[in-house]
Amino acid sequence: MPTMPQPEYLMVETPQGLHEACAILSRAKIIALDMEADTLFHYGETACLAQLSDGAQIWLVDLRRMTDISPLKPILENAAVEKVLHGADYDIRLLRRYFGINCRPIFDTEVAARFLGMRLSSLAEVLGKRFGVVLDKKFQKSDWTQRPLSVEMCSYAASDVHWLIQLSGLMKEDLVNLGRLAWVEEECDILACLPDRIRKPGPLFLSFKGADLLDRRSLAILESLLQARELLAEQRDRPPFKVFSSDTIREIIRERPETDQGLLQIAGLGRRSGTFRAVVLTAVKDALNLSDERLPEYPRGVRRKPSRVHHFQERVQGLKEWRDSRSAILGLDGSLVCANSLIQELAVKRPVTPEELDRVERLRKWQNREFGAEICNVLSRL
Repeated sequence: MPTMPQPEYLMVETPQGLHEACAILSRAKIIALDMEADTLFHYGETACLAQLSDGAQIWLVDLRRMTDISPLKPILENAAVEKVLHGADYDIRLLRRYFGINCRPIFDTEVAARFLGMRLSSLAEVLGKRFGVVLDKKFQKSDWTQRPLSVEMCSYAASDVHWLIQLSGLMKEDLVNLGRLAWVEEECDILACLPDRIRKPGPLFLSFKGADLLDRRSLAILESLLQARELLAEQRDRPPFKVFSSDTIREIIRERPETDQGLLQIAGLGRRSGTFRAVVLTAVKDALNLSDERLPEYPRGVRRKPSRVHHFQERVQGLKEWRDSRSAILGLDGSLVCANSLIQELAVKRPVTPEELDRVERLRKWQNREFGAEICNVLSRL
């Protein structure tokens, strides 16, 4: 399989350069778009680069030097201009959060790939299968905040949008032939409107895997360590996971070291400075010294008891059997046909008429059109 030729591109690092790019992009009816950001090398999240193409030219907009990209806003928000992305979720949230740009409408070629039955839907996999080229992804986890960007990194970034417009056209033809274009369009419209993922107020342990299994004292140690890690990460301008890992945190909770010598026995902490270890040790000691009445408690949500819903488990099982059979016929992953969360809602509400089905919040319009009668038929028997 041949390596993809390096596409040509124009760097945009000045307001004049952005103005010139927008003058051309404003005439386009379809635009390929991708973003590069950093969450791996520095504290917080940094938007670094925006790649755009009208199918004839590629522009790389340096977001480290161009913090005002408002000239792009009317173009990316123009309802008459389709924006093509691959794995759009992160990119459109980034544009909205940092630049106030609501990017619609979109066509996500990663979503399209899954609805075309591709089990492996990364851009490299899709381009390899569709065009027979190798997309070099070695810069995928590079530090995109560094300047100047190397020629190789710029070529990599340009390649992410080089094929997108052509790819989207071919995918749409295939989706039309399968009768699934409307399915993908609805999914893309929902994706473009998803709200930002903002961490809810509350203790940090709510986002830590396995925290709900800990006793209250261990939970206090966990929260104290997470707070300390966040502080150290900000001070050192590093992502929290690079300060010390979740596995290290779990080992500290198990061992509960109360001396520096004890802390040195924890894997990975021996290489840290005495000042660093002192912060960690203080976090542990503070949690161990908390009185019992001040210990945190993991919030336990009110769980719906299946026993309160007549034949709930039978409905879930019946819907899963229908879903798996339908998915096999369509050659699609079951989660696309009917996700488990939707199955749960259907099992609880048990819609058996079109009117009742319309009140199921998670049900897509295309799912209702394609499978509504089958779902009602399954549930009417359970």
